[in-house]
Amino acid sequence: MASAAPDVLGVSLGMVIIDEIRIPNKESLIDIIGGSGTFVTLGQRIFANNPLTVGCLVVAGEDFPKDIESGLQKLGVKLVLKRKEGENSSRGLLKYKDDTFGAKSFTYTCGPLRASPKDLEGTTLLGAKAVHFFATPEEILVQVPELVRLREQRGTVQRPLVVWEPLPASCKVENMQKFVDACKLVDVFSPNHLEMVSLFTDNPATGLSGGDLEGYGEQLLKSPIGPTGDGILIVRSGEYGSLSMSSSSRAKWLPPFYEVGSSKVVDPTGAGNTFLGGYIFGWHATHSQNEAIYHGHVAASYALEQIGLPILDKEGDQELWNGVAAMDRLAEYKARLREREVKSICFI
Repeated sequence: MASAAPDVLGVSLGMVIIDEIRIPNKESLIDIIGGSGTFVTLGQRIFANNPLTVGCLVVAGEDFPKDIESGLQKLGVKLVLKRKEGENSSRGLLKYKDDTFGAKSFTYTCGPLRASPKDLEGTTLLGAKAVHFFATPEEILVQVPELVRLREQRGTVQRPLVVWEPLPASCKVENMQKFVDACKLVDVFSPNHLEMVSLFTDNPATGLSGGDLEGYGEQLLKSPIGPTGDGILIVRSGEYGSLSMSSSSRAKWLPPFYEVGSSKVVDPTGAGNTFLGGYIFGWHATHSQNEAIYHGHVAASYALEQIGLPILDKEGDQELWNGVAAMDRLAEYKARLREREVKSICFI
């Protein structure tokens, strides 16, 4: 008798994009897999002992490359590929201004094909314990209730963990009330620091002010995040780490795995999305916000080490990502945090 399929821990409704990457004085890189959906999937997969617990939805055109499909299949995840008849796959052009992988621009060259809860219908992914949205507040207000309704129709009463990463172009001062309303429907609201600032001012200052971010967070939390008000705000702040806040917990900053200037950092593309995938896995594994965020930072570190996805190898029964086991790196990160706490106490 065949064993039952494992529960799907999480799935992303973000996009899977096929990128062309141009770097000055180098040959263009063609058909590099990217997009928020890809990297959220990666963040979960890095920690998953059973890859079939990781859902991967790809809304693709008729031209979706076989080698990219094969690459996703090799990850062993629960892959659902939906080809849109008569459509081309989402493609983008990522242009770096220099070879330091700093300033860059991105434009869609085909698509984009956006996923919605309707694309989960008729698949095991609809019952996922967590769903990541990459969406505008207007889309959240429509799609989260739609997701709940579709799940109820298939007999899944339990509400999933809803993680919302806002579409950058929607992060504007004039949209604040829409964001406040949409936050009531999600469990995790996670803009990056630039998106967070753009919700509160049309003229953001250069650089990062941690105090300003905390102040903005306090303003946002005057209205509840989550259906019962116990949701969390996580501001992903790149090389500055992350800021987490909720109505019941004080502002907390946690550092990234790699310090500023580390030679291991090659390309930040997708690191923030990968963070959220790691967070989703960590939350289900521990039900601790701190532990979930630790998982997020460790997952993001693997996305930083190359263009595209890290290399997966095996050493016996242990999986290695770019030569390092995820749980070993997590232990290293937590040891660093303990050391920082000891040093802080010594100076009090």
